[in-house]
Amino acid sequence: MKGFFGLVLLGLLSVSLNRAHAAESPSTLNEYRETPNPYRLFLDQWTSYPPPPSGYSLEFLRTADEETATITLREAVVVGLKNNPGIEVDRLEVFRTAEETMIEKSIFDPTLNLEFNKDYTIDPRGTTTSNFSTPLQITRNHDYNVSLKKLLRTGAELEISFFNNRFVSNFPTQVLKPQYKPRLGFSLSQPLLRNFGWGLTTILVRVAENREGISLFGYQARLAQLIQRITEAYWGVVFARQNLEVQKKGVELAEALLKGAEAKVRVGVLPPVAVTEAQAEKARREGLIIVAENDLEIARTNLRLTLNLNPKTTFLPRRIDPAEAPSVEPFQMNRVRSVESALTRRPEVLSAALDIQSRALQARYAENQLLPRLDLKAGVGLTGLAGELKPGETNPFPGNYGTAIDRLGSGDFYDYKVGVVLQFPLGNAQARSKFSQARIELDQARARRRDLVSQVTLEVEKAMANVEANFKRVQATRLARELAEENLRGHERRFQVGLVTQKDVIDFQSRFLDAQGTELRAITDYNNSLSGLKLADGTLLEYYNVKVEGPKKDADPWWARF
Repeated sequence: MKGFFGLVLLGLLSVSLNRAHAAESPSTLNEYRETPNPYRLFLDQWTSYPPPPSGYSLEFLRTADEETATITLREAVVVGLKNNPGIEVDRLEVFRTAEETMIEKSIFDPTLNLEFNKDYTIDPRGTTTSNFSTPLQITRNHDYNVSLKKLLRTGAELEISFFNNRFVSNFPTQVLKPQYKPRLGFSLSQPLLRNFGWGLTTILVRVAENREGISLFGYQARLAQLIQRITEAYWGVVFARQNLEVQKKGVELAEALLKGAEAKVRVGVLPPVAVTEAQAEKARREGLIIVAENDLEIARTNLRLTLNLNPKTTFLPRRIDPAEAPSVEPFQMNRVRSVESALTRRPEVLSAALDIQSRALQARYAENQLLPRLDLKAGVGLTGLAGELKPGETNPFPGNYGTAIDRLGSGDFYDYKVGVVLQFPLGNAQARSKFSQARIELDQARARRRDLVSQVTLEVEKAMANVEANFKRVQATRLARELAEENLRGHERRFQVGLVTQKDVIDFQSRFLDAQGTELRAITDYNNSLSGLKLADGTLLEYYNVKVEGPKKDADPWWARF
């Protein structure tokens, strides 16, 4: 199994948002944007929707991958970042905010409207004339209309419409039967005060893009935190395993002491109580083994579920056995460089800067809404007319539909309009309150950033202090363990010649075992603090060569650029 992971480039992990994390869900943003077949959507309207899927079955809950993978810490980081289900939420959050950006950009998408109407009316009439003897008025009206609406980046609303009307009536006053009346119109409504400006219409788009960047930084922060969790879980297993060995060594020492006590009691050197004393100590240390075994099992389960290596798709993933020993080498620190790195590279700090930028944009938008609304409205239209003449009738516009289109294109028949609309809310309390709220939120964001800078600086200082203190603990506990071992050997020799009691030997054995456990804990804490320092100064992802890539940006369509 280790050979398999040896094929993985250690630490070379590009955490792309466009890769698969779960077989049952889409892995890329484009896959999420895929829509169902329209034919299937049509059929689904006439069928009942299936019930939602149920939870895990009892059979699945009983499955577990019983194999064991022996891997290094870097390999564990690679596996954890690829398979941990908790990180999936933050990965998908970036997808979700990317869709929010698309929603904001969609305000510049044109809207095409196609319309067809057919009206047929028979109305009774109470009077008749010499030219209209029937008491019924019959009309047939057909409309074939198409229009295109679009919001321009200047804030203007543009509409282009093409109306086609075919009208037939039994009224004697209608000379052209059928009558064709096409019309081509252009209308424009341009704000001049409120909602005016090339940059103002895109403010919400820029805010959405900042939210997308904030979610990406949040994803980076969660990745770094996950790496820290993996590191602590990895060294937790190593510590629990080594601590179990220490406890087993303690039982071996107790057994040797018990055998020696039994031999000396038989020859009358020690009283019978010495055997009881040795048995009691052995039983106590056997209890410590049970605790250590339980701690090891819990640590292994924690690492197992954190990495979630599950090639067989079982309920419980594969077991993990660390193949690496913790480091006891000194680490060179540079306080100034670490603080500067944290303030320029920590995802939280970069996210706070984007939040301030978004709040400033929202304040700018709210400021514009204080202005009254003054809109310039203009429109122009071309009209054509043609129809078939009744026998004996005359009209200057005979012809068919094509003739009506030709007359429309001649420009002889037109209309235009121009005007302004002024709206001035008295008091303008809503806009004033929203502007004040935006300014307050901007100052809050700035204050949060200042507080975050202080917190990050403190975290770096604490992380460096932890590294320094834990390394000193490693040195001190190593010396204490060596001295405890030397004292134990000395007391064992003295016990053999009767200079100390068996109780003294038991005490010094316990001190030696405690010193070993304390040294192991200090080494584990030192390695965790090294990772914690990289987390604090924002270099943890770089240390493991983790590069975060956001969703691929598609170019805006040409119609959304103006």
